[in-house]
Amino acid sequence: MCLMARSCRMLKRFSILGLFSLLVFGPVHAERIDLNFKSAAGTLSGSLFLPAGEGPFPAVVFLAGSGDESYLTGWEGDQRSWFWPELQAWFAKHGYAVYVFDKPGIGRSEGNWRKQNFDDRAANALAAVHMLRAHPDIQSTSIGLLGHSQGGWIAVMAAARTPDGVAFVISLAGPSISVRQQIVEDTVNRWQCDQRRAVALRRSGLGLMLSTMGGIGRIVPAGYLSRIVRYDPADDLAAISQPMLALFASNDIMVMPETNVPRLERYFGRGTANRQLYVETIPELDHFFRKGEFCLGDPRPQSFAAGFWEALANSAFWTAVEGALEESL
Repeated sequence: MCLMARSCRMLKRFSILGLFSLLVFGPVHAERIDLNFKSAAGTLSGSLFLPAGEGPFPAVVFLAGSGDESYLTGWEGDQRSWFWPELQAWFAKHGYAVYVFDKPGIGRSEGNWRKQNFDDRAANALAAVHMLRAHPDIQSTSIGLLGHSQGGWIAVMAAARTPDGVAFVISLAGPSISVRQQIVEDTVNRWQCDQRRAVALRRSGLGLMLSTMGGIGRIVPAGYLSRIVRYDPADDLAAISQPMLALFASNDIMVMPETNVPRLERYFGRGTANRQLYVETIPELDHFFRKGEFCLGDPRPQSFAAGFWEALANSAFWTAVEGALEESL
């Protein structure tokens, strides 16, 4: 994305309209630099991907959802871990550096993410931003956050609490409802997709409890739940002054647009004078923005569907980002 005049000169970038029509369907060259940083949990391990051309570059920090899979699997040939490498390639195509890191206790990172709460995860994200601000290949005022699923909650929290340190926010299937409400919705959706199991669970209080914990486990593991169950993003959404792009999928069984979009639009930027929110719900896609029905199980295509790339290239959002970054120079 051509955000500023100097970044346009660096890579001889395209016009905005031409740029946003460019999509990535294959590998894109990017230099990978293994880069760690210190957090309260210990040293966290990550990699910085630099696009072709001469820096410094604007950057995006990727924030994963729940779970214990290392980001490294995506760059080590595991076809099941396509999500982050495809995103990284798209940003590299558009002149963006990408930083991705493992949560505490995953891969080569120290600590234990299951013992952290959302404040800890947001602090980790901001520590990564702080590290990048001092890197010679990164434009220090041009660093945004991109979170998927639970990572969307974290991106919102971090951006709200450090408005001068985070340039923009991208939330991919990130909830805007509370964790408690997310638990309820996830359980109800699972019931709707398996009526026989729903009947059995209604007959068993213990079964209901276990199902609830197991269902939300796809976004919030049960052992982690007690540390984050009280979180409600309303105040953080209200405090965000940066441009934010929020993408949802109509067939997302975990984060439903029907409840999340209205709440996001209700609270976003209420405490600021500059409200820059861009929301799109992409039809017929699932939680990972693949083509899929609401209740249909695997196998599914291990790649983003075409409609996702057009939504990510939202011209109004990137124009707002460009304007905000030019003001910060």
